[in-house]
Formats: sequence, structure tokens, C-alpha cells
Amino acid sequence: MFKHALLVTIFSLLATIAAAGSVNIGLSNKSFQLGYEQPINQDDYGTVMANGRILHNDDKDSTLGSLGLDFVGDPGNVSGLTLGVGSKFYLGSASSGTDFTNLAVGLRSSYILPQLQGLGVSGHLYYAPEIFSFQDSEHLLESGVRLTYAILPKATLYIGYQNIDLGIKHRSNSRTVDDSVRIGFIGSF
Repeated sequence: MFKHALLVTIFSLLATIAAAGSVNIGLSNKSFQLGYEQPINQDDYGTVMANGRILHNDDKDSTLGSLGLDFVGDPGNVSGLTLGVGSKFYLGSASSGTDFTNLAVGLRSSYILPQLQGLGVSGHLYYAPEIFSFQDSEHLLESGVRLTYAILPKATLYIGYQNIDLGIKHRSNSRTVDDSVRIGFIGSF
């Protein structure tokens, strides 16, 4: 079931590559994350972004796919600041046969420092409470932070930390799906 859903996610992402968007590739020794993000509506008030990704972590014996929809904009007169709110649908498996499906809501932000010509920071936080957690999961919390540098107008390098914590039903402890420092790049087209 999970492999079928993962293939559907991959083909859905590949089908949208013809349109303008960005590809995100992040790697560490024991994990990788491939993502795609595409604006689906843009006006004076902001942008609606559709995104998807595949993450695999050998260290934690976990694989997940996620699809999301974020509403992103530039608040006020703060040059370089972008804020967003949105939701993500997660489907995955972790060690010991733990399967999870979650619907999370969250925040994202990025700030490109105008004085430092391309240097920036970004972060995100998504949470799926028990009411939106299914299969073996009781809740899901994803957080991440990145230091970015735009080396070209359409290419940004980054180093970032990401943690995805999964609460398991009928257990007092949680399981870490991902806890990685990755280097990678974001390419826009």
C-alpha cells in the first residue's frame, strides 16, 4: 500500500515539472530528501504554493511522502521577509512496522538579508494533532531551519537541520522519523 502511494506521489510530482517551480535536493550520509514546489496562484496578496516531497532516512529506517498547500506572502514593508501558513498530508512508515498518515497545519518563513547579498535563513513548523493522525500515529511534529545562500539567480545552496517526531498510539514514547543535518540546493525554473 505504501509503495503504491509513494509511486503515485512521484508520478504526480513529475507530471507538474513542465510548469514553473523549484526542485529541492537535500543529502546527508544516511538520508535524502527530494522535493518539488510550484506556485498555483499568484496575485498582489501573495502566492498559493503546492508542494510535495519524498524523504528516506536509513538511520531511522523510515520513508515518507508528503503533499502540501501553503499560502505565502510578503508582510508589510520588511524587505526580504516571506511568511506562510498551510497544511501537509503525510504518508509513511518507520522502524518496527509503524505506519502513519497525518494531516498537519503549520507555518513557514524565510528572510533574505538584503545587506548580505544572497544570504538568508528559513524555517518551518508543522503539527498534526491526534484528531488528524491515523494508523499507528498519535501526533506528528515537523520542524526545520536552514541557512541559505543564493549562488545564482536560480540556484540556492543550503545547510539545514530537520526533525520529524511521531507519537505512537498506546506507547508513552515517540519515534523519530527524521533527525538530520543536510546540505543541498534549490533550483528554480
